[in-house]
Amino acid sequence: MDNLAAFIIGALQITLLDLTLCGDNIGVIALATRNLSDKFAKKASFFGIMGAILLRIIFACAITLILNIQWIPIKLLGGLLLVKITWDFIKPQEEPLHRSEVDSASRFWDAVKVIIIADISMSLDNVLAIAGAANGNVLLIVFGILLNVPIIFFGSQFVANLMKRHPIVIYVGGAILAHTSFNMILEDNLTKRFLVLPQSFNVIFPLIMAILVLLYGYIYLNFMQKTQKIKAKRKHIS
Repeated sequence: MDNLAAFIIGALQITLLDLTLCGDNIGVIALATRNLSDKFAKKASFFGIMGAILLRIIFACAITLILNIQWIPIKLLGGLLLVKITWDFIKPQEEPLHRSEVDSASRFWDAVKVIIIADISMSLDNVLAIAGAANGNVLLIVFGILLNVPIIFFGSQFVANLMKRHPIVIYVGGAILAHTSFNMILEDNLTKRFLVLPQSFNVIFPLIMAILVLLYGYIYLNFMQKTQKIKAKRKHIS
């Protein structure tokens, strides 16, 4: 009975911990699926989350081995990947001619791939925290992570719908990703070894990059709004 109570308490601890740290992951899924129809968005979210969760469980179980290899710049590589993903999300995109182009298989699997790569890149801190809280109990790690799947899935669907109605939310998500990516780069052991920077820089620089993404989104959306108004006026005159 005591073992069962300890297991339940441990699982709840891991669940709360993972939920606290998974806000960025929900944003990534929403960004990756925002251009898909509801049907394809749900499928892409499901496959992406399942793939990312599976890899996260494997990493959490093997984290002690990974941490022993000090020369691998995990955070640096993950941060650079996230910079690329962030730009892919916020860069200007051409509108597809037909809805079927959005629902194409290639776009669907691209979304799944992005969800998995971004989730794993951002989940290092999550995995470290979960592995520490579980004290090496593999069953506890698996149970605690799987408990969060429905919340991440439905949370990402809500945010994706919000992005469709309010495009500025896309750039809020991009700002969060930018902050996360540059924070990871500056926290990596390799970066710290070759770039001796004050702690204040490590705090301020990611914030500046996040603010720049928001400014870019605000300016771009205003520009597009004005362009659409001009086009509508010309169409009305003609």
